[in-house]
Parts: sequence; structure tokens; C-alpha cells
Amino acid sequence: MTKSSNQTDKYAREILSIVFLTIIVAIMFLPTRFGQAIGWIAGSVGSGVNFYWLYRRLKRSYSLSDSGATLQTYKGFYLRYLFLAIYAIIVVVLLKPDLLMFGIGLLSVQIAIYLHYFYGLLRSYRKDEE
Repeated sequence: MTKSSNQTDKYAREILSIVFLTIIVAIMFLPTRFGQAIGWIAGSVGSGVNFYWLYRRLKRSYSLSDSGATLQTYKGFYLRYLFLAIYAIIVVVLLKPDLLMFGIGLLSVQIAIYLHYFYGLLRSYRKDEE
């Protein structure tokens, strides 16, 4: 594996770990805030699966030619979001979560990416001061 592949693996593990930790916190709120907690959990699971699927496609594209990688990217994009839309409809119909928390949960990977980025900035800023 190349260095960029190892960095991609590490980054994906860190982002998915942050999302998993937020799911653990949401599980603690299930008895008191069931609708909100189940919304966050279902949204975060959907977001995490979507991110993991993107990560696996990215790893596969390392060995493809430019045109093959482009085709796989387009197919993967539309397929992932089709399944995400179907997942969202099924969750809303069957579980009836709080829609606001479900929507925010679907953004949990993006939130984790920003948190990871700002944490890295703070660490580099503190190293520069020393």
C-alpha cells in the first residue's frame, strides 16, 4: 500500500470513530428522548455507511485508470445516494424519528470531518507556539 492509502485508512477510521462515539452518547438518551435519540442514531448510521462506502470505492479507484476511476466515481455517487434516499424513506416510515435530529444525524460525518479538521488546526497552532 502507498502512503496515501495508509493516510486514507487512518483518516476514515478516525472519522468513523467520532461518529460511533456520538452514537454511544445518543444510546444513553434513548430512555428519556427516544424520538430524538433514534433520529440521531438512524441518521448517523446512514451517514457512516455512506462514508464507508465512499471510502471503499476510493480505495478501489487507486488501481484503476483515469477513465475507469471516473466511471466508478459517477456510478458510486448515484448508487450511494439512491440507497441513502431509500434508507431515509424506510427509516422515516418505520421508525418515525424526530426529523430534525434524523437530518442532522445524516450530516454527522460532515460534522465529524469539520471537528477533525479544526482539531488538527488547533494542534498545529499549539505546536507552532512552542
